[in-house]
Amino acid sequence: MTARVGRPVNSRIRVRGWLRTESPLHVGGLGHDPSEPLPIALDGLGRLYVPGTTLAGVLRTWSRGVAVESAVVDELWGFIPERGDEGRASRVIVADALITEDHRLDEYGLPATPLDPGRLEVRQSAGIDRVTGAAAQEFLYSRAVVPAGCHLRLELDIESREEGAADEARMGMLLAALGAGEIRIGAATGRGLGAVRLLDDPFELVVDRFDSPAGLLAVLRNDPARARTAASLASAGADLPARRDLLDVRISWTPRAPVMVRAGSGGLILDTLPLTTRVDRRHVTLVLPGGTIKGALRSHAELVERTARRLDAPSAGPGAPAGDYSTAFRAQLDQLPAVRALFGSARDDAGDRRAGALRAEECTALPTIPDALWDAVTGGDGAQDSAETGIGTGAAPDRREAGDGWERGLAHSVLDRLEDLGMAQADHVALDRWTGGAADGRLFSVLEPHTVEWEPIRLSVDLTRLAEERDSALALLLLTLRDLAGGRIPLGALTNRGFGDIDVTEITLTGGSWPESVTLPRALAGPEIAPIAQAWTDYLAQEVS
Repeated sequence: MTARVGRPVNSRIRVRGWLRTESPLHVGGLGHDPSEPLPIALDGLGRLYVPGTTLAGVLRTWSRGVAVESAVVDELWGFIPERGDEGRASRVIVADALITEDHRLDEYGLPATPLDPGRLEVRQSAGIDRVTGAAAQEFLYSRAVVPAGCHLRLELDIESREEGAADEARMGMLLAALGAGEIRIGAATGRGLGAVRLLDDPFELVVDRFDSPAGLLAVLRNDPARARTAASLASAGADLPARRDLLDVRISWTPRAPVMVRAGSGGLILDTLPLTTRVDRRHVTLVLPGGTIKGALRSHAELVERTARRLDAPSAGPGAPAGDYSTAFRAQLDQLPAVRALFGSARDDAGDRRAGALRAEECTALPTIPDALWDAVTGGDGAQDSAETGIGTGAAPDRREAGDGWERGLAHSVLDRLEDLGMAQADHVALDRWTGGAADGRLFSVLEPHTVEWEPIRLSVDLTRLAEERDSALALLLLTLRDLAGGRIPLGALTNRGFGDIDVTEITLTGGSWPESVTLPRALAGPEIAPIAQAWTDYLAQEVS
């Protein structure tokens, strides 16, 4: 008898469904011009997609939980030993995920509406030097992102050798985590990118049996009895490592002054516009990127610790070469251990380089702006009359006399609609220090969001990643949140010109030492704070270089 070759498979758990992007997504691709934004991955046909290796990597990382190494995870996902030939291929098969506009399939069962690359958004980031307060040298970059509301095709199989009950439980836990939005995909997840959620419908789950003639015939006949529900996959017996310990922070707030992040470019009429993100096919809204929120908190956390230590930030000094300023800025970011544990390291040569434990989600405004109205503001290709926006035939810009020349201004119908959404055009001019009059060529306009309402700011802290630095890093976070509640941390752009002031109405903590939600004042006054305060005192007694 011929010996059986290949990997024995007795059963297969197959999932076909869709992931919806809940926040912008970036999976890096091949770039040719370093001056352009970091590109998105494209497949061989030039379509936006998420490689199966990326999906497999994040699913495996989630399966590992708190464990650094796990025999169960290695047996399921495969492993390569440092020596010898005892490695094993993964029993989980993850297909590339095409990025689409919706969840329709064509007659061949393939995604029918690949996302147009023209719909990509751009997120820009800049480092702020702690000494000069200006943009740090060599720390300006941007990345292209897939907007929220798009879809990823999910095709996932687990091949089992044994009865398969444990693999069914593992698949059930994976699906539950995807449905709860616990698994992030791609880059910059600490800045709020990569949030996805598994849709309940359309969704297909089948369990095939290959160890009996009846099971084989059921597969060949596509027997509907093979179908299962995700709820039927019990989580008991999965034997996966324990889940990571997380602390969730929710910050309810209202703006006292205009709060915005500048868009990368102005419009044809207005020089400065707030950054927007897409919420659906026909609407956008204002957004505070997670990187902006995280950067403001990090900068203030450094201020808190440096004040407590009476420690100045490293500086290159006046007249130094540009490279020295960049080196000094990296040293500023990496000098304080508690800050580094919370927010991450900057230098590639650091021995303990790691991602920060704190994640800041993107914060969007509550009002949505119709595309036609926003095109009228920006001068985009879609600027035209629209019954939906009520712009009417007055959408064309007005020409208003301004001194000896003419100034272009938004039409009154557009200004009225923007006023209803809490935004208004504001004109600013620089004064000549010699004549006391308006400086020539220094008139500019800003679309200021004065009374826009925002969703709560959401943060999360991976307490497992903090490890032995947990209490000291938590103390620094609580001090930073206390100052945020006290109105000492402005958010967004133009904070030196009166923008960015906020009123925090409530901060709640859930997880870690506070399994039940508590407000920040109660957490600071409760018995749980004693070991955290002692850890902070002991931490400040340690010297840092």
